[in-house]
Amino acid sequence: MKLNRIILLFLLFVSAAIHAGNTSAAFDSANAAYAKGKYDAAIKLYESILADNQESAALYFNLGNAYFKSNSIGLAILNYERAKKLNPDDEEINENLKLANQRTEDKIEAAPQLFLSAWKNGITDLMTEKQWSLTFIALIFLGLLLIAIYIVSGNRILKQTGFFGGSLLLILSVFVFFLAKNKYTTTINSASAIITSGAVTVTGSPSEKGTKLFILHEGVKVEVTDEENDWSEIKIVNGNVGWVKSADLQKI
Repeated sequence: MKLNRIILLFLLFVSAAIHAGNTSAAFDSANAAYAKGKYDAAIKLYESILADNQESAALYFNLGNAYFKSNSIGLAILNYERAKKLNPDDEEINENLKLANQRTEDKIEAAPQLFLSAWKNGITDLMTEKQWSLTFIALIFLGLLLIAIYIVSGNRILKQTGFFGGSLLLILSVFVFFLAKNKYTTTINSASAIITSGAVTVTGSPSEKGTKLFILHEGVKVEVTDEENDWSEIKIVNGNVGWVKSADLQKI
């Protein structure tokens, strides 16, 4: 029985190694096609890797570049956004996303926020949920360490430093905990999407017979707030709400 398990583990390892090698070869082939200006071929190869449930920030970034070179701005933005979701601090991803957004036809101004909401969102967006969580853990550790120094030290200055410094860090950790929680909730509940069809008519109800409200073009980022059959209710940054066919957008 033990020998069978060892053989099974070995076979699984070999299979995983072969699969990783095939994925790497496909990625290299896609990069080579891109370098030669064969953007459609590169896109097919990148998409085949994604179809095999393999994803990475580099893969989405390169796919976004290929779509950008092919003038498919909506799909370029979609993949840059997916790359940013996996690696939000990458300067190259953010720069290319900015360039792609400058190529969109619709220039929509965000609705003004209340000062407190804008302030809270600005602070929350300074770091990812993981970074806020690590900061919380570090503050808790340092705070407890200083409290321990306060308890065991016989030195008056060290006791004061330990008490006040530890108390301050523990209070700050509570604030950071709620920032991490808010970032996590926002990330989990986010249903951001990109309009990928050339031009989309937004209606007042989930039907082609609904009142025509306005038109959006590819590349616009929206929030999906509801879904009904083949329709999605969306909200754009200026606060306008309406319905579009689900096939006209792709979720990030």
